[in-house]
Amino acid sequence: MNKRKYYGRKIKKTKNLYRRKKSAGQKIFGTVVLVVAAAAIAFLGFCIGKPLLDYIGSIGTKDIPEWTPADSYAQQNPAPAESTSAGTTAPPETAGSQTTAGSESGTAEPVMSETTALAAQEVPASALANRSSLSAVLAKVKSAGYNAAVVQLKDRNGHLRYRSGIENTEEISTGSMTLGEIAAVFSENGLVPVAEISVLADQAACEVFTDMNYKIVSEDTSWLDYSTGTPTRWANPESDAVRRYFEQITAELETAGFENILLTDVIFPDFQFYDTEFIAQRYFAADRYNMLYNVIKPGCCIEMKASDVLAETFGRTAEMLADTSKLDGTTVALVISRQELTAEAGFPAEAKSFIETVLSLAGKKTGALPIVPVIDSTGFDDAELSRIGSALGELGYDSYIMR
Repeated sequence: MNKRKYYGRKIKKTKNLYRRKKSAGQKIFGTVVLVVAAAAIAFLGFCIGKPLLDYIGSIGTKDIPEWTPADSYAQQNPAPAESTSAGTTAPPETAGSQTTAGSESGTAEPVMSETTALAAQEVPASALANRSSLSAVLAKVKSAGYNAAVVQLKDRNGHLRYRSGIENTEEISTGSMTLGEIAAVFSENGLVPVAEISVLADQAACEVFTDMNYKIVSEDTSWLDYSTGTPTRWANPESDAVRRYFEQITAELETAGFENILLTDVIFPDFQFYDTEFIAQRYFAADRYNMLYNVIKPGCCIEMKASDVLAETFGRTAEMLADTSKLDGTTVALVISRQELTAEAGFPAEAKSFIETVLSLAGKKTGALPIVPVIDSTGFDDAELSRIGSALGELGYDSYIMR
């Protein structure tokens, strides 16, 4: 939004044509007044300024407190001692462990339990190259003060970044380690593993299991998404084959010890106007979100963009919020990005006020569903991340993921 510049009134400066000499008495009196005023200011500065500076200096410097995440994020290890390591961003420090009143106050209920806070950082896909690579990355995460790490084990192309035991997934599995080996490296480094799984963005599996695809009406051929210029297959949430495949992946993860699973891309393709000529009209209906409940189960943690949650009409990643009664026990992993929620759109530029505003507005849209903030660190410096950590603690959101 363009703003008109305001230049203010122009003030014309003039010389004083009637300067008069001061008498000696006036000079002495003026000097006495200045000395008294200076002494008063110094006294007030000592009485008021020092305590104020001490308080400001204490903000964001407290240790990470104990807290309770949602069941899907339960973790058993105590928070490690805080320190920093090259190549890893230190976690923002929380300011307390208060809880809020939930949606009544406009802020979603913090994710709480009776265990220690889950402070997680997302690690790059390259960390899964081999055992030593993963161990080195997790060691940096641990030394930076986190007690958990998020690792993407199924990417947006549908590749499984581990050696899967699911039948006919040999070409889909691109990782060199099994889930058991990956979980063991987490355990050796004293970190809680969080598995990130892309659900419906699944080109690779749809090529192998063709009954997972969207189908062109009146033809036995798969519909392809051309919105990005490259033909892409998408998993159809209406398909029972998709549900069974996802259940197999979830079972593998849980058996290996991945109790914390973050679901991403629980979304429809970005359908274009010309797609209405090829696929069923129900995929464009206002109540199509009901199909998404076919591939999730109560108690899971689903990633949603804050920009989609706060939109006038729920955006792609937040369509399921249209009926929260079907999300009983579900946690919202709320991705908060300053690039998407800009000052031009009316959001505060100051980091602490920004996070408080976003969470307050999101609480009104998500109702009683608990939230785990996922902070997109892009665009924030270390000082701003510390202020965000303080805001999360004050609001009761001691659980977070740093991305």
